[in-house]
Amino acid sequence: MVDKQELESAFLEMLKDQEKAAPNDKIYEKDMETIEELHVQWKLPFKIRGSQTFKKDSIPYKFGEILENPDISLVIRNKELALRFLKGEVFEFNYGPGYKGAFRINYTDSWKTIKTETGEKRVRNNKPFINARFNREKEYHPYMLSKLPILRKLVATRMSDEDIGFFIPINQSLGTYENQVIPYAVFKHFIDKASNIVILNKCGCRVSNNCQKHDHSIGCLNMGDDTLNLPIDEDRKHVATKEEALELVKRAIDDGLIPLLGRAMDEAVGAGIEDTGKFMSACFCCPCCCVDIPILKHASSRLKFIHKIEGLNVVVDEDACVGCEDCIEACVWNGNEMIDGKAHITDRCIGCGRCVEACPSDAISITFNDLSNVDALIEELESHVTVD
Repeated sequence: MVDKQELESAFLEMLKDQEKAAPNDKIYEKDMETIEELHVQWKLPFKIRGSQTFKKDSIPYKFGEILENPDISLVIRNKELALRFLKGEVFEFNYGPGYKGAFRINYTDSWKTIKTETGEKRVRNNKPFINARFNREKEYHPYMLSKLPILRKLVATRMSDEDIGFFIPINQSLGTYENQVIPYAVFKHFIDKASNIVILNKCGCRVSNNCQKHDHSIGCLNMGDDTLNLPIDEDRKHVATKEEALELVKRAIDDGLIPLLGRAMDEAVGAGIEDTGKFMSACFCCPCCCVDIPILKHASSRLKFIHKIEGLNVVVDEDACVGCEDCIEACVWNGNEMIDGKAHITDRCIGCGRCVEACPSDAISITFNDLSNVDALIEELESHVTVD
């Protein structure tokens, strides 16, 4: 059994360790670039309280303090889980909306298999772990919790060093590769090799957000031997032919969706199967609904597995730029900024090309230095995931 003294000691030790580590934590420094200060209230069992102030290069704390109006309140009620967490133990979890607008992180105690109308399905046995409440006067996204070092450590367990992804711009200025537009050519390479292909009948992101701008029927696509283990519910997903998969890619490009291709082990796990390196994920993303966008925009840089393609350049012609800021509004990654009335590309740009399409004065261009970079992109993806 956990007693109050043991939990207090672990909590105080965590506060001290984070304060000490902050000045040398390069990931934390990058994560806080766009945040001035973040005031966090902790509420633990035995009425243990404390606060932290997350600044750009420091994390001062006050043990026992109760903040009047914190930016975030983190509440843990389970004594055993609180102690394990504060001591740095990592464990399996999932997350989602909680009671009255809270964001809940759940501890996964185990998995079980249940029978549904469409077959067997693996589901989690969860226990409530952390409830996070955000200041309603400030527009914080739940994914920013991953910028808090102790939570970053936990959330990072959902990733692997093998996770990798690339947005492939559909801008015609990129030219062609083997007489095909570049995104189609890259997808065709993998589709032609794929041992199995599964397509979701609808895009869950667009359906849940009732997207009014893009086709709901253009769903995600998965390839490789691991997809043979996916439970097939014909109402939601189906095994597809190569011809059908290629037609889906064409429809996505014509619809203005940006293709995302790569490997995300958590996606396979979320579908209830093991990723053995043979599960390639492909999404066709719209900026208004895509679930990956909030992760890239709000989560810790440690969790961002989507990269800019090597050799792809986004350039602003300052003479042509009129300072209208349309590119700022179009960019959902904080990938550009205004300096002295002119647009500038930041290191957060992932080269999706949306700013190119949005610029009314054609001041922004996106190009490949060398089309051999397409071969390099394919080679990089094949070093992380196999589809045949």
